[in-house]
Amino acid sequence: MNIATLTSGPEPLLRLAEPSAVTAARTRSQHADDVVVCDARWRLPADVSRVRAGLAVLPSDPGSAGPKDARVALRELARAGVVAVAFVPAAPVFVDAAQAVGLAVLVPAGPWDANETARRVLRRQLTQERENARGTAQVLSLSASLMEQTEGPVRLLREVAGLTGGPVMLIEPGQAEWDRLAAEQPQAVELVRCGRVRTAVVPFGEQELMLQAVGRDRPHRVLAALRPGGWPPHLRQLLAHVVGQVALLDCSVRYRHDREVLRTALRGVRVSVLQYLMLGNWEGAVRVAEPLARLGAAEYSVGEVLAAERGAVAVVRCAPGEDRTGVAAACEEAVGGRGLVVQCPADPRHIVVVLPQDADDKAAPLALLRPVVGQTPGRLAGVSGPRPWSQTASAYGAAIRALTAAENDPEGIVRDAGGTSLLTFVSPRARTWGHEVCAGLRKLTAEQRAQAVPTARHTLAYGALRAGRLLGVDRTTANKRLRVVLQAMGLDHRQVAHRAVAHLAFQLADLPILPDHTPEPPPGLRTLLREPAVVNWATRELTVLDQTGDATRLLAGWLAHNCHAGTTATALGMHRNTVAARLSAMGAQLRIPLTEQGAAPYQVLWLLVAAGQMSVTAVPDPAAPGS
Repeated sequence: MNIATLTSGPEPLLRLAEPSAVTAARTRSQHADDVVVCDARWRLPADVSRVRAGLAVLPSDPGSAGPKDARVALRELARAGVVAVAFVPAAPVFVDAAQAVGLAVLVPAGPWDANETARRVLRRQLTQERENARGTAQVLSLSASLMEQTEGPVRLLREVAGLTGGPVMLIEPGQAEWDRLAAEQPQAVELVRCGRVRTAVVPFGEQELMLQAVGRDRPHRVLAALRPGGWPPHLRQLLAHVVGQVALLDCSVRYRHDREVLRTALRGVRVSVLQYLMLGNWEGAVRVAEPLARLGAAEYSVGEVLAAERGAVAVVRCAPGEDRTGVAAACEEAVGGRGLVVQCPADPRHIVVVLPQDADDKAAPLALLRPVVGQTPGRLAGVSGPRPWSQTASAYGAAIRALTAAENDPEGIVRDAGGTSLLTFVSPRARTWGHEVCAGLRKLTAEQRAQAVPTARHTLAYGALRAGRLLGVDRTTANKRLRVVLQAMGLDHRQVAHRAVAHLAFQLADLPILPDHTPEPPPGLRTLLREPAVVNWATRELTVLDQTGDATRLLAGWLAHNCHAGTTATALGMHRNTVAARLSAMGAQLRIPLTEQGAAPYQVLWLLVAAGQMSVTAVPDPAAPGS
């Protein structure tokens, strides 16, 4: 307890026996912890041999026996730990003797005897201790709440500054406060920072500066606190508590930062695994995933996924306005470490889930993800059928188609049925045509074929922006590689119909030429599109649209204007928003994502041409004689 607490305020208990300014300042800054009442000869109670920073109440009534030698008695009290004495009643004759041995001299502020004076002082001390304890509890409670709220120590230090009556700050080199304090007390600041001392109290102008090392790691961050009038024990103890809490809060903040850095890195690794799979490079995906095995079961599962021979791809779309971090966590929980969950790099609304799957267990992905979709209205999911990992890109496309179909499904989740593309119904002779068109790629260098062809294929399938994000290249590079590849194939990358031909040729070239078709010259594309199986498929698929002809006229006009909604709207005398809305609605009916860039327009083109809704001459054939 500070002597100033007893001598100031509206109801002081003690007064200074020597009112001079120098003596008053020195006495008020003195601290007293123990309060004792001495006997008539100014001796400590029999059961007390020493006191800690004691205030001794001395009976000094002229009628009492008194000590034999006041100087000797006062010197013994000082040796026993007394720092201040209160003469009851006031005894000016002993003031010089007490000050001579270094004791602060006080007198009661009221007409009280020694016991009453001590009782009042102890009551004031108890009140002060309660306030100190309340302040410490408040600080510790705030620290606990900040830990839960994942906040740093700033609010805590602001609260402590209110209790100490001076600034309290966390400093380190490079900060203005560090420079200011180190300029006046460089040695103390450096000693604490280097850990040679944990605590230092030094003068700083008219204030006292307390420095405390924070944490275990050297060099330390330093807690600096300034206060006029020195640091009483209870404030020193408070700051000791604060240092521990600041270290915990600081560790918590750094832990969360490091954890977020690790999570970001792991998300990047998962995206890389997906990108390798999209390129058909299973070996590269396994190589990237290998270090994850050291990070625990959740990441080790990525390697287990790739160990399967085949799998399915699901795309989960977040509800409008939903944070996909939570959706990704729900997917992680649903698959239970049995799949690869990736925040799609191509679309900020999508979560891609890659699951190992046997051909006989087609319903497994639906069963796992149906609860995820059902958690929040507006979530949707599309699931592909099982495919080898070399066909991950194809599985992703199938999941996107199923996602479009899910918009009209009551459960919001659909599995791609397959069998609805031109590849399913076109004659096997078309494979020869596909190989012939892709033969133009021999004009490219080996490096161009290794880099440009995979990028071009993904750009054809998903558009330049999405393909670039899926593969980790920028949009400009994706378009440039597409132009190089299509030029080698004799096609124009700027035209939708040309891109559709290139996309179909690549898909057909992936299939082996049947032995009995090898000697035959390649059939023309236009001939292939007019075969009965293809025509029947196209006619059947288009029956879901409005049969008045308005729907097919809009689709044909949209394709004729290279899929530009604004130009199409102007040509048809419609508003741009109307065109966009009708395209979205027709896409949902056809289970084709017409609002997405990529292969969706190609599918519509083949349907319209095969069904006779567009002229077959709208489609170029680079393999035709004379092309």
